[in-house]
Formats: sequence, C-alpha cells, structure tokens
Amino acid sequence: MKLKEIAEKLGLELRGNGEVDINGVSSLEDAREGEIAPFYRKIYERVALSSKASAFLVGPDTLIEGRNLLVSPRPRADLIRLIRLFHPERPPRRGISPTAIIHPTVQLGRDVYIGDFVKIGENSVLGDGVEIHAGSVIYPDVKIGPYTRIYSNVVIREGTEIGEKCIIHPGVVIGCDGFGFEAGEKIPQVGRVIIGSEVEIGANTVIDRAALGATRIENRVKIGNLCLIAHGTKIGEGSMLAGMIAIGGSARIGKGVICGGMVGIRDNLEVGDGAMIAAKTCVFRPVAPGEVVGGCPNTALTRWKRAMAWLYRLGKKGKDKK
Repeated sequence: MKLKEIAEKLGLELRGNGEVDINGVSSLEDAREGEIAPFYRKIYERVALSSKASAFLVGPDTLIEGRNLLVSPRPRADLIRLIRLFHPERPPRRGISPTAIIHPTVQLGRDVYIGDFVKIGENSVLGDGVEIHAGSVIYPDVKIGPYTRIYSNVVIREGTEIGEKCIIHPGVVIGCDGFGFEAGEKIPQVGRVIIGSEVEIGANTVIDRAALGATRIENRVKIGNLCLIAHGTKIGEGSMLAGMIAIGGSARIGKGVICGGMVGIRDNLEVGDGAMIAAKTCVFRPVAPGEVVGGCPNTALTRWKRAMAWLYRLGKKGKDKK
C-alpha cells in the first residue's frame, strides 16, 4: 500500500514521498524498510532518528525533518486505525471440538466455538457467537452474552453472569471464594459475580464472588493483567485499571476511574467518579469524585510530589553535612 493511500484512508496530512510502499506497522526499534512506526513522544526522539522505518505516524510536536510522515492531531487514536489497516480483526471461529464436555442441559446459541477439552456445566447458557478456547471450565448456571470471547484456561464459577462482547484473557478466574473468615472460621461465600458488556479482563486476573449479593463489574470496564478484585466490590462503568491492582472487599469504584499499575485499595472504601490514582498508590482513605491522588497513604498528587521533593532535599542536606 502506498503511503499516500494510507493518508487518504486515515484522513491525515502527508509530508514526504507518498509513493513509498508500506507493507506493515511496527515499533520504532523493530521497524524495517517498508514499515511505518509511531513517534509521538519526544523522549523517543533518539530512537526515532536511528529507526529504519520508511515512514512515521507523528504528532504536531514530534515532526522529523527529511522523513516521510503522517501527521495526526491525535496520533495514539490514529495508531489504532493504522494497525487495523494491516491487521484486520480475524473472522470468528465456529464449531465444537469432539473433546469438549458439554452437559445436556446447556443452551448453546448459534455459531458458537467450543475448543478442545472445554467443560461446560449444567444449565449454563451461551449466547450467539460465543467463543470458549481450549481448556476453559464453565461451572453450572453460568450465563455468557453474545459474541463474548473467552481464551484458554479460564475458570468461571457457578452463577456468574457475563454480558456481550467481552474479552476474557487466558488464566482468568471469575467467581472463586472471597477471603472471608471470622475467628478462624470460613464465612460461606454464596454470592456471585455479574459482569456487564464490552468488558475486558487481563490474563491471570481473579474476581471473587461476593459473600452475599454480587461482585459487579459494569459496562466497558477494562482490567489489566494480574489484578485481584475482592468479594463484593463494585467497579463503575468505563473505569480502567492497569495491571497488578488489588482491590479489597466491598470497595466502591465509581464511573470513569483510572488507576495506574500496582495500586492497592483498602476494603470498604469509596473512589468517586472520574478519580485518577497514580501507580503504586496505597488507598487507605476515600477518594472524592474527580480527585487525582498518589502516594502511600493516598493524598492529593501535587501534595505528594511536593513531599517527595522535600524528602530528597532533606536527604541531600544530611549527606552534605557529613
């Protein structure tokens, strides 16, 4: 595909030779001749200047003289469209493996895919176009909405409900018992997990069932790899949680919340709509709607940055005195 054709398809400004052939998209480090690479952060300028890419997708502040460019006001968003030009979504899989074990009471929608050695328990319901890949186990009384994709070695415990067009990555466990004990005696975990539509759950994440009621993940929530969502937690619509986050039981996470990686949130706390939590924050107190917090324990991010600056200055003064 000519670079000028890509520019036309994406509606982007072209600078340089539009006749150059582009056969793929790659990273700055790995790009070869004939490939286009994204460059929209100045910290990678040295890498960009030494890149072998034939063209670059850039922002208004990352222009490179003498190179072939597609200039975008929103390069991260246009990178998604660029990748899809060269890597269109694969067609859905269909069919049922002869090694799958499916209880006779299971209701299967049209055009489902059930991979090798999948087991599906009694009275479960799978909507149209659901994909369940090899080795996954679906316990009894589970409902999975249309066009949800469940990758290999996922375990979904009894009573779980999952909406439509969700993506659940390998190794996820949904609906296991929460950590609940009183004086050494286990509290029965008899609740369930309810997950909305267009939710994505990263590899090896665990979502506990509630002791009573339900753990709820609302529509369009995105959860990274290796997260723990404890029993009875609620995560509001459109929230985004990066990898290795742990949320204590019965926490309430509002709508549109953004959490950086390795955040810990104490049980029974509330995080308001639109809040932002910096990576590695320990959240021990409630977070107000729209608040931006960081540190351990959590405080306003600007305050935490000032405190860290003073701490390093004190350390330097002490070292200078010696």
